[in-house]
Amino acid sequence: MSREASRGSLRLALTPRWLAFAGVTLVFVIAAVLLGRWQWDRTQTILEAERASASVAIPIGEALPPGLATLPDEVIGRPVTLAGAYDPGKQVTVSSREFAGRPGVWVATALRLDDGRLAAVLRGWLPIADAPGAAPPTQAVDVTGVIQPDETFYADATTAPGTVVAIDHNRLSAIWGEPVLPGYVVLTEQDPQITPAPVPVPATVQTGNVPFPLQNFVYAFQWWLFALFAIVVFVRWLRMDSQDSQDAEDSQDAQDAPG
Repeated sequence: MSREASRGSLRLALTPRWLAFAGVTLVFVIAAVLLGRWQWDRTQTILEAERASASVAIPIGEALPPGLATLPDEVIGRPVTLAGAYDPGKQVTVSSREFAGRPGVWVATALRLDDGRLAAVLRGWLPIADAPGAAPPTQAVDVTGVIQPDETFYADATTAPGTVVAIDHNRLSAIWGEPVLPGYVVLTEQDPQITPAPVPVPATVQTGNVPFPLQNFVYAFQWWLFALFAIVVFVRWLRMDSQDSQDAEDSQDAQDAPG
C-alpha cells in the first residue's frame, strides 16, 4: 500500500463509523484472547487433576480384575496396593541388574493375594542372590507398588534354576506351575517392614501418562485464531473502504476537470 493510501486509511479509521467498528472489534479480540487463556488454563487444570488421580494407589483387583489375560495399557505405571503373603517357594532372581552403578540381581517373589491369585512382586535389588534379605517375610503383608509391563527381551534364554534374565509373567507361570497376573509390581512400600531387605528399585514406567485433553487445547487456539481473524477482517475492510472512497474521489475529480 502506498503512503497516500495509508494516510487515506488512517483518516477513514478516525471517522465515527470506523471508530465504532474498531471498538466492537477490540471488544471481540479481548474477549477471544481471554476465552483462549481460560481454555488453556483449563487444559492444564484437567491434566493436573488426571495426573493426581492416576497417582493414587488402587487395589490391584481394580486394576487387574479376575479373568484378565493381558495387561491393559492404561494401568501401566499405575500405583496399586496388594494384600497377601509371599510364597517362599516361588521366587526368582533376575540376573545382571545394576543399582547405583553396582552389579547385582533383582529379587522377584510371588505374592499370594487374598483372592488366591498370584502376583509377581519385584522386591528390590541385592548384590548377590543369597545376600541377607533375599528370603521374603513369612507373615501377611500389605504392599504398595507400581504395575510394570512384562520384559519381553531374551524370552528364550536358558538360565539356571531359580534365575531368569527378564520378568515375564508367562515365564514365571511356567516356572512356578500356576498362572501369574500379567505384568509385575515394583515394590515401593511394605507393611510390616523387615530388615534386612532388598533395596527398592525405581519403576521404569512412572505415573503421568494420562490422556491429553485435546479438546480444550484446540478450543484455546481456536479462540486465539478468532481474535487474529477479527483483526485481519477489520484491516481488510478498512482498506477496501478506503480504496472505494479514493476511487470515488478520483472519478469525481475527473468529472469536474475542464474538458
